[in-house]
Parts: sequence; structure tokens; C-alpha cells
Amino acid sequence: MMESANTTNDDLIVRHLSGEASPEESALVTSLLKSNSSFRQLYQEYQFVWEQSTLTGKVIEQDWQQIRQRMGFSSHKNASPLSFLLRIAAVLTLVLSVSAGLWVYWNVPGYGRWVVFETGMTSDSIVLPDASIVFLNRNSSLKFRSAFKGDERKVALNGEGYFEVTPDRLKPFSVEAGPVAVKVIGTAFHMNANRNDGIVELNVTEGRVALYNAFEEITVNKGEWALAGAKAIGKGHAKNENFLSWKTGRLDFNKSSLHEIALALTQHFPEINSFKIKEKSNILVTTRFNGETLEDITDELSVHFQKKFILDNGVLIISD
Repeated sequence: MMESANTTNDDLIVRHLSGEASPEESALVTSLLKSNSSFRQLYQEYQFVWEQSTLTGKVIEQDWQQIRQRMGFSSHKNASPLSFLLRIAAVLTLVLSVSAGLWVYWNVPGYGRWVVFETGMTSDSIVLPDASIVFLNRNSSLKFRSAFKGDERKVALNGEGYFEVTPDRLKPFSVEAGPVAVKVIGTAFHMNANRNDGIVELNVTEGRVALYNAFEEITVNKGEWALAGAKAIGKGHAKNENFLSWKTGRLDFNKSSLHEIALALTQHFPEINSFKIKEKSNILVTTRFNGETLEDITDELSVHFQKKFILDNGVLIISD
């Protein structure tokens, strides 16, 4: 008899919550809620499940029976509030764990579909899933998907890199660097997003590259150089012959000023953080270095410019 009464109460509550109860049944529910503590407890448990579920509209009794079974209710006895809450907590914990795992897989580099390749105090290179090769300067990183699926190949650069992109007309290759991005089919180019002024520098060595921000887009061809920020883009013929010295080990100077050479040395050698020229010089120097040490280079330059080159706590000081 007790089992039959509980089943009747279950059915009555389901019909009341779903709006299918008759006026007489609704009146009975109201009366039982006031006079019967066991019924009131059971009603509150069903009401909680109703409010937390994603079901809308009319819910048939079979759906509710499935919900009750999944939450651990039996058809012949009432669950205690504590056991009910523990079951709810277990379900929510499982849902949150799965959701967190999926979020990590889709968004956190190194734990799923995203990969981050980083360099320290030395430059390094990596082959991407499409066989493209990326050379990264020191203190740089590249974020990309572990597999290029769909209709694009997208990576994100932080720092400085040189890209040799495998051609694929059906799947363009794009690089994001802050507010600036480039898109290519297959080409070779250099990007530096590590400048102190926040501007991205682009040098195209093969093919052509589409360079764009939120406001405009330009095409940069082989032998051209461009600068781009969040709102403006400009280009011209490349003047800096040493933008890849960190990769090649070579420094080429053709009628270069003291300032141009000091800047190239600062970009080439990690031990130089900045430079200071105490006395200017009008001398222009043409020379070439390939793998020489900083000391060997400054010894030769001191002869050309008739100046002293001293490295002091990361600052290259040039004086008479």
C-alpha cells in the first residue's frame, strides 16, 4: 500500500509541475503541501529537478521517470534531501569536469589541438603540419594547431620569425601578430612583432604577401618592406639588408652610417640591449661579417670609424 501511495504521489507531482493536473488534483497538491511533510519534501525534490533541467513545455511521465532513475530515485521510496543533493553535486562535478577538459583541449596550447613553439636565448626552427618551415629569433613564440584542418592554415606570432610557406592554393596560410595579420598562398617572408614601438615589420623575400589590419589591406611584393600598426600601413623598397642576420649569421654593410651599424649589432647580438653614440661620425662604411664574434667586429669597426666600442652592462657605448 505504501509503494502504491508513493507512486501515486509521484504521478500527481509530475502532472502538477507539467500543468496537466486537473483542478481537483491541484487542490489536493496544495492541501498535501500544507499537511504532509513527506509529500512536501518529495515535491521540493521534483521541483528542483524541474527548474534545473533544460526540458521545456509539456513533460510526459516517461521523461520524468527517466530523470528520476538517472538522479537515483526509486519508484517505491523517497530519497533523503542529503542523498539527493549529493547526487546533484556528483552530476554537476562530472559536467564541470568534462566542460573544463573540453575548454582546455580547444583553447590551451600544449594540451590539445593547439601547440606553442618557444625559443629562449637562441634562435630555433620548426616544421609545421603542412611542411612549412618557420625560423624563430630568440625570445619568440609561435602558436598553431596540431593539424591544419578546414580551408585555412592559421598561426600566431609573438616576436620575430622567418616563414618559408608550402604552397597550397586551396588553403591560404595566415599569420596573426597583434592587430596585424598577413595571408599568403606560398611564399617566404620575415615578420618582426617585437619592436618597442608596437609596429609590425614585414620583409618579403619570395612571392607576395597580403598585409592587413582592421582598416586596410595592401600587397607587399618580393624585395619590399612594410610597417603596419593597428590603424596604419605603409611600404617601400627594403633598405635593411640585415633583418635576417640572426638566422644567417651574416652582417652586410654597404655605405652604412655609424647609427645603422650600431642598430644592426644591437639586433644581432643578444648581449647588447641598447647602444649610445657619444660623438657622431660622417663616415660611411662598407664591410661584411660572417660569424665573427662581437669583439672581432668592434675591433674592425673601431679602425673604420676611429672610435672606441665598449660594452657596459648591456649598453654598447661608442665614443672617441
